[in-house]
Amino acid sequence: MTLHISGIHDLFDQFTSLVEGEAVQNGSEQQLALPVHVGSGTISRTRIRPGMEIMVTDVTFVQDMRLHIRENCQLFELSYCLNGDIHCEWLGKESHTVRQTGNVLFLEDVSVMEEKRAGVRHHLLEIRLTPDELMRYAEDPAEKSRMEGWLKHHRGGIDSFPATPAIQKCVAELLHCTHRGSLKRLYLESKALEFIALFGEADEFGSFDGGKGKLRRDDVEKLNLAHGLIEVHFEQPLSIRELARRVGMNEFKLKKGFRERFGCTIFERVRQKRMEKALWYLQVEGWNIGTAAVSVGYSNVSNFTTTFRKHYGCNPSDYLKQIDR
Repeated sequence: MTLHISGIHDLFDQFTSLVEGEAVQNGSEQQLALPVHVGSGTISRTRIRPGMEIMVTDVTFVQDMRLHIRENCQLFELSYCLNGDIHCEWLGKESHTVRQTGNVLFLEDVSVMEEKRAGVRHHLLEIRLTPDELMRYAEDPAEKSRMEGWLKHHRGGIDSFPATPAIQKCVAELLHCTHRGSLKRLYLESKALEFIALFGEADEFGSFDGGKGKLRRDDVEKLNLAHGLIEVHFEQPLSIRELARRVGMNEFKLKKGFRERFGCTIFERVRQKRMEKALWYLQVEGWNIGTAAVSVGYSNVSNFTTTFRKHYGCNPSDYLKQIDR
């Protein structure tokens, strides 16, 4: 299946036609329910204004969905994958997107092969806009130059970005918007701009070192090792002292370097990993809230619920109700 995209608003319309679906319009929002021969779930698109839109995908395909997308326009996109298994290839490059990861994309005049696996729930948020729309927020020549450099850094790529707790909270608020009509569009626009600002803050306009000097290669290797140890031991976290000893860094350098490289503190990453695993237990394994809380290291369900609410923007019970609906 091939899509020829000449403007950022073309993707939703062309995909709807490709699967022989029919989108329902409600003000500035359109929603497509997948035809049963294609899969289940919905894709919604809210046009904020010409040159900017928000898409929310929550679908499961009956067969692998393989698309060849010809991008004939400049597209800047921030996306966050809550769940999925997506493989992309373009210009000899590859990217693989899985659950709880964010991507930044800036492409023009390029063909992208995108494949979503069958039988996997693909739940994504995408903020799509033209570079001109982004440049509207540059207030002076210096800011414009900095923003142009930022865009240049990501041109031609699909790059991952650190999914900080603030970004995840913003995503949850975007997905669980309860407003209607024009208020909903205004709310979504404000949150989309917040998302872009949070990404810019984490990305440091294309430099994770924040202008304080690049990390040395051996430091990067040690920080990656620390990240891996956190991934393994998140239920019973290693102390900062033990983590520093295992990777061969002093505690101060470990904490500072970890934040520069991954956009969050060690504690925030542990908490993030716990919440990701808890969501898996609740959503996929069907465990109750108490069992999930204990399994990720919380002896107090109330503390778990508070952390979950801060992380995802709602209580565990409310999140499960949203999924059921």
